[in-house]
Amino acid sequence: MLKQIGEIDTVIRLIRTLVLLSVVVNSPSAVAGEARIAVASNFTHAIQAVAKRFEEQRGDKLTLIFGGTGKFYAQIINGAPFDAFFAADTRRPALLEQQGVALPGSRFTYAEGQIVLFSPKPDYVDANGAVLKKRAYHYLAIANPKLAPYGEAAQQVLTKLGLWDSLQFKMVRGENIGQAYQFVKSGNAELGFVALSQIKLPNQPISGSYWQVPANLYQPIKQQAVLLSDNRVAKAFIEFVRTDEANAIIQSFGYQIPSRLEEGKSPSFSLERLNESALWITLKLASLTTVILLLIGTPLAWWLARTHWRGKPFVEAVVALPLVLPPTVLGFYLLIALGPHGPLGSLSLALGGKPLAFTFTGLIIGSVLYSLPFVVQPLQDAFTAVGKHFLEAAATLRASPLDTFFSVIIPLARPGFLTAIVLGFAHTVGEFGVVLMIGGNIPGRTQVLSIAIYDHVENLEYVQAHWLAGGLLLLSFLMLVTVYTFNRRFMVVNL
Repeated sequence: MLKQIGEIDTVIRLIRTLVLLSVVVNSPSAVAGEARIAVASNFTHAIQAVAKRFEEQRGDKLTLIFGGTGKFYAQIINGAPFDAFFAADTRRPALLEQQGVALPGSRFTYAEGQIVLFSPKPDYVDANGAVLKKRAYHYLAIANPKLAPYGEAAQQVLTKLGLWDSLQFKMVRGENIGQAYQFVKSGNAELGFVALSQIKLPNQPISGSYWQVPANLYQPIKQQAVLLSDNRVAKAFIEFVRTDEANAIIQSFGYQIPSRLEEGKSPSFSLERLNESALWITLKLASLTTVILLLIGTPLAWWLARTHWRGKPFVEAVVALPLVLPPTVLGFYLLIALGPHGPLGSLSLALGGKPLAFTFTGLIIGSVLYSLPFVVQPLQDAFTAVGKHFLEAAATLRASPLDTFFSVIIPLARPGFLTAIVLGFAHTVGEFGVVLMIGGNIPGRTQVLSIAIYDHVENLEYVQAHWLAGGLLLLSFLMLVTVYTFNRRFMVVNL
């Protein structure tokens, strides 16, 4: 009898285990999948809300990656493992479809963007945008028209208002609409053309003042999405985005919803002449930065080479910090410091000038800080290598310290000076992250070669990008060959 009861108990436990296993296997979390979605930066808030609702309903996981449409296109055609792409235009999705990268028939228009003229200052922007014509502002932020659909729309608005040419040197260009918005939100630009979705959040008042640009002043900003893989979660998400529920969420963020699927027009390519102004600005910036660094770095390197102060390691760490610090971090803090509310920018305003951000002077300040270790460290090593007996011999001849430095130390440290000059100049020429943050990409004023290359790549102008990049590669190579050749000959002569 006890044996039968034990067998029945075993059967009951087995049934209970099978039931629990069935529940686990069939639960949403057990079959949850994941998809990687590349998203244009203007659609950040909207897609986050849509994705949250999707994940709550299905239990799947979406990894959202935000950035510029042009950057994502370049990454996708080079094998980036995205499962779907929500672009800010129709051109790149159409190209991906034509090239066979996107799944056929998956392209559709998910939203239509709207632009506004925005300022974080209350009552600064009037209801008709007349503030544009008053020109009492230092800077107007827009997304780069060559790269971003919202920048192209801003250009169309200014052209129809007859202001495009006259405002050229007041315009600072973000690489995408997200960066343009940051220029305005941080106060470095008093106003700018941004996406309505960036300032409009559901159930929240808009902070600042804005003018919603009439639709007849610019062509519709149609934003399309494509599938890039057979990932089932990505397919399900694309279908969810097209539902009434998702459309209502998207509309609440300031977008319009197209009434039907639309195909983008075939893309057209443009090939412009090499930007001579960017070359001239780059050479001028690198030359002035190198001269300033030699004036600052030479006494600093000499002091570091001779001092025995206990705090020397801290000074050396500060000098070397740009070697390990991401350029965007330094650029971010410089943008704040040089802006109207920062210490340097407010000082410039108090002296009757204007904020230093988005100016050539600001580029010089940023370049000097960023390239400082590339000049100081070679000079410090060269000064350290000079033996004390040379100084003692000069002292016995009653040479003054200044005369000793220029007559003895500098000639012996020539390889270090050449290395410092070449590295400082070359590093400034190749600078990208810092100038991107504080320069504003103003053609003729702050647009340098590294930014011009970035623009050409994102605008699919690979021929121009190859010419500029190849030229910089050759220049850097020749400069390094010069340094190594001179240093070898100097060592041979002094053996």
